[in-house]
Amino acid sequence: MAKIELENHEAKHLSTSCDDDKFEHVKLLRFPKTQTDLDDQKEKQADDNGEYGSSKGSACFTRKNILNYIYSLFPIVTVLRCYNIKEYLLKDAVSGLSTACLHFPQGMAFGILSSLAPKYGLYTSFFPVILYVIFGTCPFVSFGTNAVISLFTANLVQSQLMTPPTSSGGANSSNNSVGQMNEDDFVEMKAAVAAGSSFIVGVMLLVLGLFRLGFIATYMSSPFVGSFTTTAAIHIMTSQVPKSLGVQIPAVSGPGKLVITYIEIFKNIATANIGSVVTSIICIIILVFVKDFINEKFKSKMFMPIPIDLILVICGTVVSYVSDLNSRFGVPVVGNIPPGVPAPTFPDIKTDIIGNSIVVAIIIFVLTISMAKVCDNKNAMNADQELVAYGMANFGSSFFRCFPACVAPPRTILLKTMEAKTTLNGIFSALVILLILLFLGEYFQYLPLPVLSIMVIMAVKNLLLQFRQLPRLWKINKYDFTVWVVTIISGVFIDFPYALYCGVGLSVFLIVFQSQRGKLALLGKLENEDLYTMEAKYTALPPNVKIFKMESSLFFATSESFRDNLYKLTWDPRTMMKKDADEVTLSVQSIPINDDNKPEVDKNNTINDGNKPEVDKNTANEMTKSVIIDCSSFNYVDVNGISTMSLVVKEYRSVGIKVLLVRCTTSFMLVMKRSELMETVGEENIFPDFVDAIALNVSDTKL
Repeated sequence: MAKIELENHEAKHLSTSCDDDKFEHVKLLRFPKTQTDLDDQKEKQADDNGEYGSSKGSACFTRKNILNYIYSLFPIVTVLRCYNIKEYLLKDAVSGLSTACLHFPQGMAFGILSSLAPKYGLYTSFFPVILYVIFGTCPFVSFGTNAVISLFTANLVQSQLMTPPTSSGGANSSNNSVGQMNEDDFVEMKAAVAAGSSFIVGVMLLVLGLFRLGFIATYMSSPFVGSFTTTAAIHIMTSQVPKSLGVQIPAVSGPGKLVITYIEIFKNIATANIGSVVTSIICIIILVFVKDFINEKFKSKMFMPIPIDLILVICGTVVSYVSDLNSRFGVPVVGNIPPGVPAPTFPDIKTDIIGNSIVVAIIIFVLTISMAKVCDNKNAMNADQELVAYGMANFGSSFFRCFPACVAPPRTILLKTMEAKTTLNGIFSALVILLILLFLGEYFQYLPLPVLSIMVIMAVKNLLLQFRQLPRLWKINKYDFTVWVVTIISGVFIDFPYALYCGVGLSVFLIVFQSQRGKLALLGKLENEDLYTMEAKYTALPPNVKIFKMESSLFFATSESFRDNLYKLTWDPRTMMKKDADEVTLSVQSIPINDDNKPEVDKNNTINDGNKPEVDKNTANEMTKSVIIDCSSFNYVDVNGISTMSLVVKEYRSVGIKVLLVRCTTSFMLVMKRSELMETVGEENIFPDFVDAIALNVSDTKL
C-alpha cells in the first residue's frame, strides 16, 4: 500500500527570538489506516510496553481503601498532624479574631432577617463554624450566617407559620393554637421549622458529598448566580427598609410581594419614627465613609480593615443605653438575649419544606464553592469533601436551633486578606461568639434595630452593584444577558423563588436552543495544505467527495436538523428514492400482460415497460460519490442520533453514495459499538482523519 503524503510546516529553530522564527516546508509520510487499524496498533504498542495485563486488579472494598476513605472525611486530622505552630498560629489567630468582629454583628442582623431573633443568628455563627473546622478543607471559607440564605429561611418559615396575632386575636390569626401563643413561644416554633430545614439541607449535601457529586456546581452559570443574588439583595434591602424607617406595615406574601411592600411603605411613610430615621442616616454615613473610603483607599497600608460593624454595634448599644432611645424616642431595640447555648433538641421536620430546602441546599453549595474557588488560588480544595463539610455543618447544627448556614463573602474576603493558613482560624472566631453567648450577650439588649437593618443593607450593597455586569454581558453573549434580565424581572415583579425557577428554566431552554443553532457547513481544503476549514470556497478536494460538519452534539434536538442540512448541502437521496418509486409505479401500470398474465421481464430480471429507459443512479448522482461526516463535535449521542445516522447511511447507500465517518469521539465510538450503528456503517468506513478516508476510498489521491 502506498503511503499518503501530508503537507505540513515545522519550526526549524525553537527560539524565543523573532529573528530566529524561521519555518521550513516539510513532507510527512505514513500509511493510511481505518479507525480499527489505529486502535489495533495502539493496543499492540501498549501490550508491548506492558501496559495491559501486567497489573493485577485490586479490590475496591479492601480494608485499607475503606480506612483511607474514612480518614479522608476528616481533614482536621491532617491539619493537626502537619500544623506548623510558628508559621501558622499567629495568622490563624489574627484572621479568626478579625472574622469574629463580623460574625457577631452579622449573626444578630441575619437572625432578625431570617424572621427569628438575634440569638438564633449567634447560634448559627457558632455551631456550623466548629463543624466546618473539622470537615472543611478551605482556610478562607467562613461558614455561618448569610443574607441570601437568611432571606430564604424567612420565606420558608413564613410559608409555614404566619405572623402571630395581637393579644386580642385579630384577623391575621392563622389557627387557634398559634393565636394563644406569646411572641417568644411563636419564635421558638419558627426556629424549630428553620432547624428542620437545616437538617434536610445537611442530609442532602452530605449524601451528595459521600457519593462524590461535587460536579453539580457546574450546572449554574455565573450570569445566573449573579442575577439571582442581585434579586436576593433587592428583597433583602426591601425587607429592612421598614425597620430602618420605623414604619409598621402589614405582612405581605405571594406574587407581587415586593411591589405591594413598597406601596405599603409609601402609604405609611407619614408614621415613620424620627429617631429610627436619624439613626439609620448616621449609620449609613459612617459605614460608607469607613468601608468605601478609608478601608478601600488605605487597605494596602493597614494590617486589617477597620471592624466598623463591631464598633458600630458597641457604640450604638452604649448611645442607646445612655440616651434611652427606646423610651424617649420610640426606637426599637434588640431586647433580651438570654445567656447560654441551647440544649440539643430534634428539629421540626415538615414534608412541606423539603422542596424549598433542596433549593436552599443547592444555593448554599453553589455560593460557597464559588467563593472558595475564587479565594483558593492553589486549587487545593476538594469539592466533594467540601460538600461533606457543608452537609455536616448544617446537619449537626440543626440540633441546636440553627437555621441553614452558608459562606458570607465579606468574611471570606477578610480571611483571604488576613492570609489565614488553615481552617483552625474558625476556632478563634467560635471562641469569641461563645463568650458573647455565655457572658456578653445580655449587654447588647439595648442595641437599636435600625443599626442592624442598615448593616444588612450595606452588607448586600456589592450584590446590588452587579447590575454593572449588564453592558459586558450584552457585548459578549446575548443569551447570558437575557437570563440575567429575566431572572431579575421574575424575582422582583413576581416573587423571589420565581427568580430561581425562571432563571434555571430559561437557562436549560437556551442550552437546547443554542445546540440547535450550531454551525452546519461543508469543509474545504486549502491548496497544498492538510488543513480543512468550514469555508465552501476552499475546494481542493478529490472529485465526487463532500465533507460535512455540524458543530454540535447529535441528539433529539439536533438530529432532524443534522439530516436535513446534510442532504441540503451534499445530495438528497430522498429525491432519487421518490423518483425511483414513481417510475416503478408507472412501469407497473404500463407493463403489457402476456397470455400467462405475467409481466415481461428481461434477462437481467428487471421489469421493463418498453417506454422509459432504466434510471441510472450513477448518472443522476455523478457529482457525489462519497460523503465524509466529521464527528469530532459529537460529544453526546442519544437514541435519536443513532437512529438518524443509521437512516442517513442507509438512504445514501440506496442511491450508491458511500458514507464515511471521521474523527469520531470516544463517547460516539462506544455508543456505536453498543448499538446497531457500527454494523450499519461498517468498521471499514470509520477513519481517524480525513486524509485516511480519502486515501482509502479515492484512487490516485495525493494530499
